[in-house]
Amino acid sequence: MENTKIQSLAIQMPKNSIANDEPPYSEIEIISKTWFRFWGVDRRFIINRESGETAIELALKASKQAIDLSGLKPENIDLILCNSTCFDGWSEDKTIVYPRLSQAIKTKLNCKNALVLDVDQECLTFLVAMQIANGYLKNGAAKNVLVCASEYISSILDFTDKSSTIFADGAVAAILNKGSNNTGLISSAYKTNAEVYDLAVAQWRNPSNPGKDGLMPKDYGLYFTIEEDTQAKMQKFIPVLVPKVIKEALNKINLTTQDVDFYIFHQTSKTMVDIWANAVGIDYDKYILTVKNYGCLASASTLVTLYEALKQGRVKIGDTVVIAGAAIGWGFGAQVWKIGSQIEIN
Repeated sequence: MENTKIQSLAIQMPKNSIANDEPPYSEIEIISKTWFRFWGVDRRFIINRESGETAIELALKASKQAIDLSGLKPENIDLILCNSTCFDGWSEDKTIVYPRLSQAIKTKLNCKNALVLDVDQECLTFLVAMQIANGYLKNGAAKNVLVCASEYISSILDFTDKSSTIFADGAVAAILNKGSNNTGLISSAYKTNAEVYDLAVAQWRNPSNPGKDGLMPKDYGLYFTIEEDTQAKMQKFIPVLVPKVIKEALNKINLTTQDVDFYIFHQTSKTMVDIWANAVGIDYDKYILTVKNYGCLASASTLVTLYEALKQGRVKIGDTVVIAGAAIGWGFGAQVWKIGSQIEIN
């Protein structure tokens, strides 16, 4: 049976790239050097709504580029799988929540023959969407699948809190279709652990007085929150479970971690990525860090990192590549890909 391949890949970033020593981050009271060493973010792209940028605009540009790069036309797309982790403000009209991103892309790009689905497992979503696409392609329910993630995480960040320095905005889109029998997506493994789901959450609160009583509803907004002890608690289970699913995926096809040519890790933090790499026994020449200049892009993170690896010539035809990561909630996943043909990038 033919495996699923990635035919094309396109990214679209906001125009503004903001460094740690620039507003709004420079205005946050006292951030230790230890914080930035752990997360490893020097700068990140942030959507500027005042200039007309939106998550849907980035998604449309990335999706159109991916379709054009593949040599297909919008009417050739059978299935659209989309994600925007933050439902707040992704469209041109900030008051619109539904219909979600996939229907908007279908309509605006005139993908008139496509079934549309929105998938959401936070930072793991792109992997989950590619796994769903694989099922549709293998059973013949689709021939060409567009997968897109467009993140507007800055819409729910509290810029009085240091956790706002971690995240970033941006979009990525890929066209998936059938490849050869011995290449493409050749194995995968997933795990979940909901016991610590509340370590990092989006919740309604007041940004400057999160615990203060007597505030009116108008004083509240939706904000992403990382508790003070989250960093320490994350290091107890995330370093273990990501390498575990990687090894499970490889064991299914009788490969070891040393048989892999290159690793694409979700860019949650520099420290965490280095820990994962050490746990599977690889050196710096087998993985790449993008969190320094892109920040954590949530669901767009892994494929933006694959894009950079392709752009830099780190991933080549014939390579065996692992794509792996974790998501709040918590979910863990790993996929093994055999690159059988050129992946076109913008």
